[in-house]
Amino acid sequence: MSTRRSLLIVAAVMLPLAGFLWIILHRKPAPRASATAPAAVAPPNPAHERSALEEQLKKKPDHAPVLMRLAELDMEQNQPAEARKRLERLLAVEPGHVDALLELGRACYAAGDADCALARTAEILKQQPNHPDALYNLGAIHANQGRFGEARRYWAQAVKEAPDTDGGKKSAAALKQL
Repeated sequence: MSTRRSLLIVAAVMLPLAGFLWIILHRKPAPRASATAPAAVAPPNPAHERSALEEQLKKKPDHAPVLMRLAELDMEQNQPAEARKRLERLLAVEPGHVDALLELGRACYAAGDADCALARTAEILKQQPNHPDALYNLGAIHANQGRFGEARRYWAQAVKEAPDTDGGKKSAAALKQL
């Protein structure tokens, strides 16, 4: 058998095999369940989470992350007075905690105490003068009280300093509505 004919036979056999291997190697594998990850994530259970967090709080009453999460759950369940108590306790342990101050401002406002909301949210600006969420919230509180000039000032600052953040985007949208 000639060398040329042998090469043609090998090529005739190898080309389809190479194409098959190329397809196998370049196709995306089908997603499959991992042994370490559950097939489906169970929906959150706030009552169970709250119970577990309360148990943690019994062991360490001033645990800031636990107090913060419980306050968030309180706000989700429309209990701003409870959230306010937890956040004030957190701030007694960690004065100046920006996330707690922001959430406390929201809780105060939701509980009907606009003066507390303004004061606590303004405390953030002492630490971080251009905090976009604090600027947005201050603008919203002022707008809800009919002080549109003040609202416009805070929102414009948020847009100027942090236009791509959530607070900056909400401020831009609010300015358009004024």
